[in-house]
Amino acid sequence: MIKISESEKWTAVVECDKHYDGLFYYGVKTTKIFCRPSCKSKLPLRKNIVFFVNREDALKENFRPCKRCRPDLLSYDPNNELMIQIKKFIERYYCDTINIETLAKGLGISRSHLSRVFKETEKISIVDYITRIRIDKSLELLKNKDLKIIDIAYNVGFQSLSNYYRCFKKQIQLTPKEFKNKNS
Repeated sequence: MIKISESEKWTAVVECDKHYDGLFYYGVKTTKIFCRPSCKSKLPLRKNIVFFVNREDALKENFRPCKRCRPDLLSYDPNNELMIQIKKFIERYYCDTINIETLAKGLGISRSHLSRVFKETEKISIVDYITRIRIDKSLELLKNKDLKIIDIAYNVGFQSLSNYYRCFKKQIQLTPKEFKNKNS
């Protein structure tokens, strides 16, 4: 078992350091709620904090699990659940014009939060992700020699042929025509 000093625990709580999640929990005496070190709730006063080695100790002391960080669950990553929903939506409607504002409202979050969570998780923007899916789908279609490039571009959701060519060349380093000629 790792020995962590009280000051190190307090620093982890102040910095919402997720690296300490599972190593200890902290409870707030005034609310009788316990949290993970990474919890983004309002920082309590140091004098109102008690540390626990595990969840069971907190529960024995009649502390309730925080509804924000869910220390009662073995693992909890609300961003992961959100990303699953976002990706399902995008992968289903990639060929339509996707309004990110409407998507965010449908998920009950702000557009900026949606964009931030997506970028942190995927390391690319939502627009770049949609473009990547469209290009991947067009690669499959380009292998069919009977389909015209312009039809493929519009079928996968591009609004103009020039934008399709630009995005395709940027991602594949070939034009759609060059790719089609190589693979048909």
